[in-house]
Amino acid sequence: MRAGTFALVGLVMGTAAAADPAPEFKPFASAAGRYKVLFPGAVKTETTEVKTPAGPANLTLDTVNYGGVTFLVSHVDVPDAVAQLPPGPRLDKVRDAHKGADGRVLADKELTVGDEKHPARDVLVDKPGGALRARVVIAGSRLYQVMAQGPRELVSGEAADRFFLSFEVTK
Repeated sequence: MRAGTFALVGLVMGTAAAADPAPEFKPFASAAGRYKVLFPGAVKTETTEVKTPAGPANLTLDTVNYGGVTFLVSHVDVPDAVAQLPPGPRLDKVRDAHKGADGRVLADKELTVGDEKHPARDVLVDKPGGALRARVVIAGSRLYQVMAQGPRELVSGEAADRFFLSFEVTK
């Protein structure tokens, strides 16, 4: 093949990739998690035991990988002693954990979620190899993390916005 042909194939393939349709979001409701959200594909659910200073806890992760981005909602129930602590320092701790040693916090905004006005925090962290966008929500003794991880332009784009805005705590 000649060099011009390679360039044409590259141009056509690049155009096809750019013309990929927007993801098809589908409602997902977790009865056990007591939340609902729109995910851009089939959800994989995984539960694992994590060690906490107050003892072991079950962490549930619902994930979808689409277009180079991992969309994830996690939830964990914290002990009553932790649930009684003020939300601000708890949200700070989660933000700092997302930042880690090699990240840089680009955005950090306090908000409330839902009619119950659950305390929450939106965070955007730049990390080597990509970005992490998280909405951390405290609903009683439950901690939710709604996250998108991947290239910064994608985790800050329309698909991620739709995912984050669709999240609701249910009963």
